[in-house]
Formats: sequence, C-alpha cells, structure tokens
Amino acid sequence: MDIARELLKERYFSKLKQSDDLFVGIELEFPIVNLTGEAAEFPVVWGLFDEIVENLPFSVEKTDENGQAIQLISDENDDRILFEVGYNTLEFAFDKAKTISEVASRFETYLAVIQNYLASKNHLMTGLGVNPFWDKNDNRPVASDRYEMLMAYLKLGASHESVRDHHYNYGAFIQGSQIQLDVIEDNLLDVLNLFNAIEPAKAWLFANSYLWQSQLDTLISRDIFWEESMHGVFKENVGVFPEFFTDKESFLDYLTKTALFTTTHDEKTYYFSPIQVADFFNHDEIAAFDLAGNDVVLSPSPHDFDNHRSYQYQDLTARGTVEFRSTCAQPIADSFSVAAFHLGLMVELSEFKNLLSDHDFYEDYGRDYPTLRRRFAGQNLTSDELADVAAFAKDLLDLAKKGLDKRGFGEADYLASLYERVEKLENPAIRALELYNNGKTLSEISEIFANGKNI
Repeated sequence: MDIARELLKERYFSKLKQSDDLFVGIELEFPIVNLTGEAAEFPVVWGLFDEIVENLPFSVEKTDENGQAIQLISDENDDRILFEVGYNTLEFAFDKAKTISEVASRFETYLAVIQNYLASKNHLMTGLGVNPFWDKNDNRPVASDRYEMLMAYLKLGASHESVRDHHYNYGAFIQGSQIQLDVIEDNLLDVLNLFNAIEPAKAWLFANSYLWQSQLDTLISRDIFWEESMHGVFKENVGVFPEFFTDKESFLDYLTKTALFTTTHDEKTYYFSPIQVADFFNHDEIAAFDLAGNDVVLSPSPHDFDNHRSYQYQDLTARGTVEFRSTCAQPIADSFSVAAFHLGLMVELSEFKNLLSDHDFYEDYGRDYPTLRRRFAGQNLTSDELADVAAFAKDLLDLAKKGLDKRGFGEADYLASLYERVEKLENPAIRALELYNNGKTLSEISEIFANGKNI
C-alpha cells in the first residue's frame, strides 16, 4: 500500500459532500494603509480590534505572543476578522451562507465601524491586491506560531537555487479574494478542470496587484511571489494546473507531487525544506528547524499529513470544498464580484463545459493555461489580445449571470462592475496605473479604491 497516497485520499476525498446543496464561503483580505504615505502605525492597527469588540458583536478568539488580539469571532455566527500573515492586512472570513447578499450585508455593517475608526487616525482599509506602501511598512509576521513559521520557511529561499523572488515577506503585503464552494464526487473533476481553464480570462478581469516601486512587469504580482518562492519549488504545489484531469486517480497522482514543509509535535511547530508527498516516507529522518531556528531531526509520521496544504489556484480543501484562490482583492465596492462570478458559473457547470469545449479563445491561443495566465496578466496587451480576452470574459459573465438569475436571489447585481470592465477594456490594476500617471498619489488611489462606489 502507498501510505502517502492513502493519506491524501483520506484527507481530501473522504470529505466530499454527499448533497448538492450549494453553500458559499467567502474570504476577503484588504491592506491597511497610512494616508500620510508612511508605514502603517501598529498602535492604530491594534486599536482597531478594541474598537470592533466595543462596537460590534465580536469577541477575542486568539491573541498573539504579546497578548494582542489577532482574531475576533462574531457572537452571532462564525464570521471572523483577523490579521492575515502580517499586521497590515485585515481578513474577513465569513460563515458559510446560502446567498452572497447575506454576507454582503454583514460586511457593510463591519465596514462602517472599521473605516470610521481608521479614518479618525488618518488610516484606511483599501481595495488593492497589494499594499501600496509595502516597501515602507513593518512587514513582520503576526506573532503566532503559524505565521512565524510561514515567514521563516519562505526565508529558506535565500539559499535555494530554484527560488528567484526574494520578497520573502510577501505574505504580509499581498491580498486576495477567495471563495469556497461545496463539491461532490460527481462534479469535482469538472470544477477543477473548467475553472482552471479560465485562468487567463480571470487574470485580465480581476488583475489588481501591480507592485508599486518595483520592476515586476505584471499586474498580478502575487502570482510571481507564490510561484517563484519556496511554495513553488515543486511546480505542482502552486498555481495553474497544466493538465486536464481525466479521473480522480489522475488528480491524486498530481497531489502526490505537492509538498509537505511543516508539522507540529507536542504543540511545537517545525518547518523543513519541501518534500514531495510521494517521497515523504522514503526519508528515515527529516532535517528541520524549530521557530527559534534551532536544528531538529524529525521522523516522518502520518500525523504530518494533518498539515498538508497545497497552493493551487483551484484548491481542493479538507473541508469538502474547492477554494478558488487566484484572484486579487478587489476595490471595496466590487468585493463580492469574485464570489458572484464563480458561483454563477458553478450553477451552470454543464453549459460551462460546453462553452469551453470549442471556444474561439482557445482556437487562437491554445491551452497552455499557466503560460496564458501570465500572458494576460501583462501590462501591455495588444489591441487584439485585449479584445479577445474581453470577449471571452463577456461570454463567461453572461453564463455566470444566467446561473445567478436561476438562483433567484438578485446576485447578478454583483457582476455589474465586471461588465463595466469588459465595456471599458479596463481592469482595476490598469485603472490604478492610469490614476497614478495622471498625478494621483498612492494615498489618493487608496481612498478611491476604498470608497463605496464603482471606480
């Protein structure tokens, strides 16, 4: 028996849902900026959690090593507000819901308290996919085992020949918009294959992480960071699938090429150079580090698979969901466009499959999905490329709208900003660059992307 393969099967396939009821799990991350253009002030950021607890029905769920609150939980549901990786990123992890609108309504309530407090301190939470003052901020990890381990692990890239990007603390200044949708055994492969195939269109439609004060020639810097860091030492561990999965076994084959790099023993956290799952039990010993950087020697254990997690853009989770994690944070007014887009297509999986089977876009550009995602995240698309990817995005939006209309909850309204992007041939990153080139400061752009109106 291949123990590693069986452990993966148990961790992921055993959790697939038996019902085709469709719940929505939404996670939103946003950067906190200091409107003076300097580093965000930690006393302000930390004081925000006191303000939330005082004015909203939230309680402290986790604190850091210094006693500072780092994660709050709602007294009324399972919504959470937390610092993500660093203290300059605020994440909203919402309780699973039947509709997008019920999540959006709660978000608006939270947003009013948060923005009013931050504005009084000359700070703001903004809708950019990368903190515009990333190079000035204190990007230390949140003082907790998980995030300190993650940052220390990424720093191993300094001596790893395959790692080209040396922004090891990138997790503290990039922000995403994730949605999780329930999957069942019958639709798992279609969900993975179909959504993977539209990554080129998503790259253009949702691009919003241009890295200010840098030479990265892309509108989605977060792709570069993930794929060219320690997470991407094994290409199967992160990014876009290069292949089409024909059955569960072919997907499981792929998962065995993903990496393990951390574990816990006796409530202590350790990390080590990534080891592919298929090779894990071929090691009698693993040279690892504790959080103080001390050398330790571990023995491989099935328990280590409790910490397995890949970073693919269509990520099968241990909760019986697929998490779509390739999308940048969006302007705050457009926050729920990502969820609406994916949810609508999920409702129309059969038509989705038909649409992609012979779409003109693939006739013109082929099906090398990883390469196409990088290409359509570029800054300088030709007029033909721009027209073609916008037309593809429009077809996807029309199908998503059909699916949302079928649900009957008015959720198609959340697609309005995306239709505007197709009409204007403009995504948020291009809009931000236009504003900057027309004389707007990064603080002013942050304010524009934080307002409650479409940009």
